[in-house]
Amino acid sequence: MDHSNHNTLTTKNHICIAVDLLCMAVLLIGAGNAGSALLDDVCERGAGKNPRIAICPRVAFKHIKNKEQYLLTDKGFFGSGDEVVGRSDFKDTAASASAMDSYDAVLLELLNKKIEGVDAAVIFLGLGGITGSGISPAIARTLSDLDVPVMVFGVLPSPAGAETRARYGNVCYAIEGLKKYTGAFLLMDNQRIAYTDNIESMYPRYNRYAAVVVSDILSGSDPKTSTATSIGIRDMISNMSLSGGGFSVFGRASILSKDLLHYFIPVGGHKPVDVPTMIGVAVEKMSMNADTKIARKSTVLFRVPSWYMKDANAIDTRSIERFQEENSSEGHYLGISLTKRSLVTLTMLFTYRYGDLPRLCEIRDGAH
Repeated sequence: MDHSNHNTLTTKNHICIAVDLLCMAVLLIGAGNAGSALLDDVCERGAGKNPRIAICPRVAFKHIKNKEQYLLTDKGFFGSGDEVVGRSDFKDTAASASAMDSYDAVLLELLNKKIEGVDAAVIFLGLGGITGSGISPAIARTLSDLDVPVMVFGVLPSPAGAETRARYGNVCYAIEGLKKYTGAFLLMDNQRIAYTDNIESMYPRYNRYAAVVVSDILSGSDPKTSTATSIGIRDMISNMSLSGGGFSVFGRASILSKDLLHYFIPVGGHKPVDVPTMIGVAVEKMSMNADTKIARKSTVLFRVPSWYMKDANAIDTRSIERFQEENSSEGHYLGISLTKRSLVTLTMLFTYRYGDLPRLCEIRDGAH
């Protein structure tokens, strides 16, 4: 069969083929300070040559260049080197949204310059924040106008005393606005680390966990790591989408592909992969409490050293497919990409409708 111009198959259970889209870039956008911080971690992990911009970061970041940072105020939308005037501390999401709408022509010009060679975009934001939640729908709308598919990576806020209701309201505002332009949401819940004495100290580690998952997602569109069975970014967005919004949670597991002796000797020594154990670990490390049994869709991204691609039986894909068949009723997808590290990683995404996720229902109820 000739796969030279073949998109992802649409059967419910398959290993995806996405050859013709693999060399396309992905535009990475950080909205607000939390979204920009997450983008910075993604860039530290390795975002390749994918273009990126940060809108309204409040602090300097190590891995996002000054020329890639932009500031929105009530008086304008400014790039690096511009003389900034106006206030950027918006009182609520409506105010930040209004400011972004006022300068939508400038936003359109910026994004239009950034999308050359781009196949899709990922918007990162803290869903409880005022700025990111307010401006992200306008960013998604502009990308939609430019025919660029969008995935949203949103971080849900943990309860915050008297501020909880307002933060939950920001979540609802952002999701309702974003749903008009995308059906693909990837969620991480800060409530998962709220048990710690100092939650602030956990954010960098939690962001790094998210960054490696984003790296796995991007690997399917990177010609250096993709294979004939990888899932490109457009297909990822399609796989994660549902009418009315698809809300995905993720878990990831990794193991060394060699024992310690062969880890330092770069010849042979690859170990069999215990896939069932990796599945169990990935489910335990889910980014939000969710019941996999009621997931509508599932997408699994397997990254392996190239050695495992030489033998059709080297990877136990049947265990993955069996688990997916048992835990997703509307579709399941499996993609395999390469890594140069002596590491095997398994990233699992489970997609739900809004009402399937108790945490989202709790946030919706708590906002009123």
